[in-house]
This record gives sequence, C-alpha cells and structure tokens, in this order.
Amino acid sequence: MVSKKFFLFRRTDPVGSDKRFSENGTDIPILGIPADQVAFITAGRGSVTLTFNGAGMYENSELFIGDSIEKTNVSISCKEGSELKLIEKIILFASKPDGKTIMKFDAVEERAAFDDVVISNVTDIKAKIKSQPTERVSQKISTGDPASRFRNVIGGINFGSATNKPFLDYNHELLTGADDSTLTLWRNSGTGSSAYNLANHTGTVTVQTEATALATGLSKACAQFAVGTFLDIPSVTIEDDYTIYFAIGDPGVGTNSFGVLFGDDDGETLGFSSEGYNSLFTMRHDGLSGKPFDVDANTDENGSIRYAFPDKSRTTEIGSRQFCYTFVIRRDKDFNVYLHNHEGEIVAFVPAFTEKSTSKVVTKIKSKPTEKSKGIYEKTTTPITSKVTAGSSNRTDGNLLLEQLGSSDENITSSFSGTLARFGVIKRDIGNGGASQLAKDLYELYKPNL
Repeated sequence: MVSKKFFLFRRTDPVGSDKRFSENGTDIPILGIPADQVAFITAGRGSVTLTFNGAGMYENSELFIGDSIEKTNVSISCKEGSELKLIEKIILFASKPDGKTIMKFDAVEERAAFDDVVISNVTDIKAKIKSQPTERVSQKISTGDPASRFRNVIGGINFGSATNKPFLDYNHELLTGADDSTLTLWRNSGTGSSAYNLANHTGTVTVQTEATALATGLSKACAQFAVGTFLDIPSVTIEDDYTIYFAIGDPGVGTNSFGVLFGDDDGETLGFSSEGYNSLFTMRHDGLSGKPFDVDANTDENGSIRYAFPDKSRTTEIGSRQFCYTFVIRRDKDFNVYLHNHEGEIVAFVPAFTEKSTSKVVTKIKSKPTEKSKGIYEKTTTPITSKVTAGSSNRTDGNLLLEQLGSSDENITSSFSGTLARFGVIKRDIGNGGASQLAKDLYELYKPNL
C-alpha cells in the first residue's frame, strides 16, 4: 500500500489559541495538508503557490451572486529563476509512490525540503484558508447583497461584520476645516456616535486637504499636529481585549520617531512610540506607573519580522521611500499585545505580563544582528520573585483609557508630530487575520497616489 504524503508548513511557533482561518496568510502558524489535495500550482517571480481542493472549513455555502470562497492556497518564496524547477520537484514528490512522506517548509528553523526554496523569515510562507466570500470581479472581500451592501463599510474600509465595527473612528470624510486652517470639528463615524466628536484641543491642530496632504504622504485629508498639540477625546475606557488602528503621514525628513499618539490626562495610558527612538513600539495602560513596555520592531525576536520606522532617508520625492504608515495594535484576551504594519505583518509581539503573572518571558540576545546575519535570540522564562504591582515595568494589562489624541498628560516634549488621516478603536480583538487585512486596507486607501 502506498503511504499517504503530506505538505507541512510552519510559519511561526503558535501564539495564543488555535487558528483555522486566515484571510491573507498570516494567521496560521502550522499547517499540514495531504499532497493528493493539490488542485494546481502556479508561479510568480520568486514565489510558487499551491492551491488545494477540499482544504477549507466550508465546502458548500449559500453565497451572493458573484461571490465565492477561494480555495485554500499556500505561497512559498523561492530563488528567482528556479520557479519551474521547484514546481517540478513538488510534482515529483506528490506523484512518486515511494520516498519521503512529508515535505516540510519551516520558517522557524529556516529549513525546507529543497534548496530552491527561500525561507529566511515568516513572510516567505503565507497560508490562506478563507472564511469570508470574495467578489470575483474585484477580488476583494464581499460587501454583501445589494440590500445590505456597505453596511459594514465606514470611511472606505470594510470591517467585515457588525461585531468588528469600531466604537471610535475619526476619518478623512468627516474632518472639518479649511486647508491649513485650525481644525474645528472631527466627527466620530464609529458606533459611539456624536458623543465622541472631537472639537476641543490644546495648541493649534490644523487641517490639510487632499491637495496639501500629499506632501506628507497621504492621499486623503488629514489633521496636522505640531509638537505640544493634541485633541481632547471624551473619556473612553476599554477593558481586556481591543484593536487600535491609525494612518499617519511622514513626520519630516530625517525625523527619528513619531512620538506619543494617544493617552489619558494623567499620563498613565500612552502609546504607540517614543520621541527620539526609531522603530520603538511602546505602551502603558491606565492605573499603572511602571516603565512602559517597549519593543524594537527592527528585530525578528518572538517570531515578528524586522521593520524600521519611520524611513529616515533624506530623499523627499514621493514614491522613493515610505511616506504613508498604517499600524494596527491589538491586545488579546490573554493580554498579549501585537503590532501590525502596512503589509499586515506582525512587527512586534509583547508577551502578556500582568498582575497575576508568576513568570516572565525574557528574550536575550546571543548575537547581535549584522548586515549578513539576523542575529540569534534566546527566550528564557524567569520566575517572578516579588509581587507584581502598579509600579512594575513592562506590564501589558490595565484598562485602555483614551482622553487625548496626539499626546498624553499634556506631554509637549514627546507628543505626536505629523499628519493623521485615520484613528479608530474597536472594543474587541479582531484577530491576526482581521488586523492584518485592516492594516493593508488602510494603506491602500491612504497611500500616495503617484
């Protein structure tokens, strides 16, 4: 009897609960699929995609006209020019009656069954198992039947479902003020309604219409913040899990950081970056006074990909460097915190450290990254010998209290300095796949039109 053969893909080590769906290929850490389920194999420059029959959660569904659920597919990177050779090797593996029974692609160990494969980080494997229907013409997530179409679309972004709709959403469509003049009103498009409109501010926050916004890397109208300026948010408290998203423009040629984008009046809640430090993701929540956690996004520790921000190049031409930045921050129910960039990838992961923690995960650098090496990081679990208090450093729990947009505790030295086209908060964790898709959709909406 011929042994059954399988493909085994490992993108990352598992974090959190089991995932069975991934709209854009970033949700599934480990996936095994029978080789005899391959429907077809295609190639692009530097990549090969395997599409499978019967490898999704749903086989038959009642869909709207023009909508379909895509078949499960897995993309892997390969050496440019080796696409055909790799496909031939995969076909030979799947069709040969003997030999190895498992073909493994492992981004954690950076190993693959064939030398033609490039597998140096998580971006080299993307496994898509769809749960949401796609419009066949536009190739975008379906917005529903004609009667309910766009019901979950706010400010040009499809949030997918009513449960994922934001409580706060400040977008380009409801920004009031003449070009280069003082912002007079920023209406809330979220479910919190007009009670959370923004009108009062400290310092002068101005408006840039589309014509002038492009100079700072945004294709839509936006708010311009200077150091020491911020908008007052009617107090919002969110417990446990949440999702924050925003689209910001270039902070200026050579600028090292974005600074504090949001916080509360006491300075306990603050995020998402720190003045003077590039690529730094930092946050703290209400009721805490210890040092905020901070993670260097320009490393690949904890399974994240390396991402440097902002681009400090002195090149000023739009299109020659990154000008538009979109981020999604989410905290899950276990108080792990994630930062997604404009490509939807996790560029920073902060393991949960809470009042109830009895141990702490510490990442030690065994060898520093170089131009030729990504560096080696070693995770260790350290027992906590003293009680976790409000003054303990690096905690990920506490309530998210929002009262300021552009600063925290009237922090005029490290407040946000740049342009902001979108800021929103969802009162739940929308998951890896949802956050990844949201980050990419925001970038497509707000990136410069060249």
